[in-house]
Amino acid sequence: MRSILLLLASFPAWSAAPQTVIVDAEDFYHAMPRGDLMGDALSLRVPWLHRNTAVVLRSKADAVAKIHVPATGEYHLFVRSQGAADGSSFRIVVGGKSDAGTYGDGAMQWKRGASYKLAAGALEVKLTGITPAPALDAIVLTQNTDFREEDLKSYELPEDVALLKEYRTPRPAAVKFGDVNGDGKTDLFVIEPNWSAHVFDNGGKELWSYTAPVEETRLRAEFEPPGIVWDFDQDGKAEVAHWRLIDNREWLVIADGQTGVIKHRVEWPTIPRPHVYNNFRLAVGRMQKGYPSNLIVFTDSGGTISMTAYTKELKQLWQHVEHKKKDHLGHYIYPVDLDGDGIDEVVVSHLALNAKGETLWNRFDVFADNHDHADNMQFTDLDGDGKLEILAGVSDIGVVVSRALTGEILWHNMAAHSQQINFTRILSGKPGPQVAVNGRIYGDRRRGEPGLAAQVHWFDPGGNLLSIWPASPLNGNPDFVKGDWRGDGTEALFWFKFRLGSDGRGTVYFQEPVYHMFDFMGRGAEEVIATQGGVIRVYGAKSVKEKALVRDAEYKRLRMANHTHY
Repeated sequence: MRSILLLLASFPAWSAAPQTVIVDAEDFYHAMPRGDLMGDALSLRVPWLHRNTAVVLRSKADAVAKIHVPATGEYHLFVRSQGAADGSSFRIVVGGKSDAGTYGDGAMQWKRGASYKLAAGALEVKLTGITPAPALDAIVLTQNTDFREEDLKSYELPEDVALLKEYRTPRPAAVKFGDVNGDGKTDLFVIEPNWSAHVFDNGGKELWSYTAPVEETRLRAEFEPPGIVWDFDQDGKAEVAHWRLIDNREWLVIADGQTGVIKHRVEWPTIPRPHVYNNFRLAVGRMQKGYPSNLIVFTDSGGTISMTAYTKELKQLWQHVEHKKKDHLGHYIYPVDLDGDGIDEVVVSHLALNAKGETLWNRFDVFADNHDHADNMQFTDLDGDGKLEILAGVSDIGVVVSRALTGEILWHNMAAHSQQINFTRILSGKPGPQVAVNGRIYGDRRRGEPGLAAQVHWFDPGGNLLSIWPASPLNGNPDFVKGDWRGDGTEALFWFKFRLGSDGRGTVYFQEPVYHMFDFMGRGAEEVIATQGGVIRVYGAKSVKEKALVRDAEYKRLRMANHTHY
């Protein structure tokens, strides 16, 4: 909910400007009845939605929003809503007074309701008499009798959010970032679900592409494709490392970032084709002190899982192989300096290797089932002892926190199917760092439930559950991203389309789900990259006081390059 002061030129300077309260779809998410859904323009098949967000009323239970009226006065009701194909509708109750209108009973429309005398302060807006499944875009309560539907477009983003960049690309399954032409600006490496690849410069010009063959496209398209952008030879222009099929053989290639011409190649470290493509991932590592120039490859073909380290010329340093079922070692490979000696160890789910590829520890004694793998990991000193802990979302096991150097489990708690995980200090009055876990809910599509939905579970550093938001899961497969939003050293945490606040609840900040966050623009702050379909948008804070910062190789490696949805 946003209270907006509209300064209209037609009002004399001495006259009080009309007040407007926009009740967004998100205002109903906090206590949304189970069964209701979050909608967007794509799912509702409309050209435009206010903030690209709607509430789809699939439950007959009332939906309630708590809002704040900024000033006493007469307010006029406007509603933007859409009905279902087989007939639907709902009514609105404003502060206990029923509106006579019926909404959500046809094509997307802007409809005016009654007028209400409202007192300043808290107000309840209720959606009731629901015949499923209409969709609500926005409710407007305004003193401005001339408020129009197009006026909503002035309030698409929160006051401090600016759309800085927009790219239209083939629909990406993964996007990687780096400076391929040496101009100091961030370029994009877009990989399609079939593993075809495209490089775009910062201005959106396509520099080159690779078209993957049609063989086994269906198998490849089920999983996130491997790729990374990194300046391996330190010439100021990043190379692109990814998968290619050449002469019916699979290759790991390092290609010139500007042209796509192969500079180095080696056969992909996996079993011979045909095979499945469960988890193929790339990360930049430091297997010796100094500049991080090693490529670390994770390949899970089901039954054979390999971790392989290469030099910048793709000469193999070592390979570690485990014969385990699909996913047993998770979805990503994490080169991290666990002991502070300037050289990386390599962590994959419940296994840690040293810089020579030798086993440092494993916890297969506890996590013996391949379903109990780490979907996502973060590394931080959670307990303040000066040593790193591993924070892991371990599927149906929940969230597990372990000592990074030994694998000793410190605590465990349930959080649905724990998928993404992060840590922060944003919760007011709670000990930190707090652990935020994306608890995934699998739905039964035969019963009309969304296939994937999620909630944020908040824990204190000792593993005690603090809260869950929202009350009912929101449909989708969201990410966390975190960074210095305003460039003032203050951390912000985002989930889905939301910025998470000091109360653990979210406010819609972006029109698309968040994907990544780093200093994309070189302003000294960190921007959010959000994607949906073939649209990639870069959002940043308006309030940034720009400053020139030298982002070193470690920042670029850990904040930009080594990134995955899982």
